[in-house]
Amino acid sequence: MDNDRLEAWVQELEGVDLPLLPGTPSLFAAVAEDETLSMRAVGRLVQRDPGLALGLIRMANQIPHRHFRNSVVSLDEAVIMLGLRCVLERVRERPRVDQVLPPAAAERYRSTAARCVFAGLLAEAWGELRHDMIPSEVGLAGLLYGLGELLFAVHDERRIARYQELMRRGDVLPHEAEYVALDVSLEAVGHRLAVRWGLPAMVQECTCPANARHPRALGVMLAAELARDALEGWTRPEAGMRLQQAAEYLECGPEELIGQINVATEDFNRYAELYAMDPLDGLDPESPPASICAVRPPGLCLAPRRDSLGRARERLAAGTVEDREVVLDALMDGLHRGLGLNRVVFARLDENGERLEAERVEGADHEPEFGRFQVDLKGDHLVTVVMQRPSAFWLHDGNREDIWPRVPEALRHLIGVRAFLMHSVFAGERAEGLVYADRRSQHCVLDAPTAGEFKALVALAARELTRLAGRAGG
Repeated sequence: MDNDRLEAWVQELEGVDLPLLPGTPSLFAAVAEDETLSMRAVGRLVQRDPGLALGLIRMANQIPHRHFRNSVVSLDEAVIMLGLRCVLERVRERPRVDQVLPPAAAERYRSTAARCVFAGLLAEAWGELRHDMIPSEVGLAGLLYGLGELLFAVHDERRIARYQELMRRGDVLPHEAEYVALDVSLEAVGHRLAVRWGLPAMVQECTCPANARHPRALGVMLAAELARDALEGWTRPEAGMRLQQAAEYLECGPEELIGQINVATEDFNRYAELYAMDPLDGLDPESPPASICAVRPPGLCLAPRRDSLGRARERLAAGTVEDREVVLDALMDGLHRGLGLNRVVFARLDENGERLEAERVEGADHEPEFGRFQVDLKGDHLVTVVMQRPSAFWLHDGNREDIWPRVPEALRHLIGVRAFLMHSVFAGERAEGLVYADRRSQHCVLDAPTAGEFKALVALAARELTRLAGRAGG
């Protein structure tokens, strides 16, 4: 996405502190009176309030300590390092959400916080199931996965209200709601602030879609999406597909997975009153949600934004970009926001020239499986042909019957659509990678003008990469 726009939002949000939930002071008043409570138990209570958790983890990592040579990566460690007195002081000092936001905005914040807490509980439970070295580190990453949305909920009530209004519709995906209601990716904001604040590396990694290729990050991403489904009563059309993906990730059957989710649900429900919510219903193993997302029409198709396309084109055509990352920023933003292409991937060629793996992904922050985009270049198929030289390809109604069988089977399964654009990217004579883009749904049509703009913008980016490569080599 456009780095200038992202940086402007980050600068606006980096001074925002998350408030406490209304019931948190009462919860910790009981902690102060219980001398038998372990620090781990205190850490579990901190996990129930994302605002408190964020403040304590940042505080712990700002204090030098001889017993912690590395950064603090979990709430257990943070509580041990800071001590109970410091935790209780933080609770006394911080304002509650009902003190800083009007009722409707406070309700939206509580709802977002509840989803983050459920994601953290589920991610940590999965970490334990997979014998992760530090399950609580994974749990913290799940808890703070929604950092960008939490900050927006406090800072920009109008925008987040529109975003959440769109999300209440069953036919709009999070990426689409962000595109319409916000001018920035919530995940990108969360990632940039996690880096700037020095949050644990796992928190930083999980907000980059391309990191879905790493098993720990994939688990957090899936947990975050299933948390959304759980809080919406498992009514979203994608719920069944995500349950299937989670079962494959955990290498377990549907009944075992549902059992895990129901345990996390019971754990969440113990403190449901913190979020002014009724207890959540568990899943019935006999009738899990069905996956119908592949056939449902979308609630909207993304509209091109000519101003974004123009900025990307001007930046790439100027011949003054000094950094490869800036080239990719402009390219990805121009294709996603400028042309309204729902999903865009830049897949980089590996060192051996045998595989393409996602390096940049736009428009698929909430599709962890898509973030694992990769193509094996062994064999005779469409992508190997495209990668032989700088070339563009558009799969459409006129060539689909002949070409579809030549699309790699794994790619067919991943993308779920039968219309897309791709373009090999070369820096001079050296293959750099592949740009892939689609509209996510067969109901949102790719047309010839869009294909032409796609080809032209990728060509400009390739020219800039060639210029930078020549300068580095010369």
